Amino acid sequence: IDGSQCKLFNDGTQNEKGILCKCKKLTRVVQAWTDDNPGRRFYGCEGRKVDHGYESCNFFQWYDVERPHGWQYLALLEARDIMRGQKEEIKQMKESMRALTHERERQLESPALEELKVSREECEALKREVLVLSERSRVFRNVLISSTFGFVVVLGVMVAMGKQH
Repeated sequence: IDGSQCKLFNDGTQNEKGILCKCKKLTRVVQAWTDDNPGRRFYGCEGRKVDHGYESCNFFQWYDVERPHGWQYLALLEARDIMRGQKEEIKQMKESMRALTHERERQLESPALEELKVSREECEALKREVLVLSERSRVFRNVLISSTFGFVVVLGVMVAMGKQH
């Protein structure tokens, strides 16, 4: 049985018998979806972690003692085929969604980049204007201070001359 024909089965009573595999690990209950054993569960070695993967001892023991038969067998095969069709449909939908998302990002990318470029140019123009205004402000402040000082000196001279007469 290969992995594409099996499904991990977890009904909340996982490993109630506590079966250990050959490598002394608790086994997992897995569901087979082969033509001979659709929906039939078995114990399988999860494997032990080695480097970047898992190493299994290939332990195998049926959980469900009897094979499905009669109408149950046919219903399980039909359910399996429906599930496979749904998985394929989901896979195709995900691929379509990725393609549409990528296309939409490409469509948005060009106007967004153009808008960003215009915004940067406006920002640079505003920075230049702020620098010019700051320089003018500094010059006007210096002129105002000089004028005020000159006015005070002239006023002082006039007051002094007025007291002498």
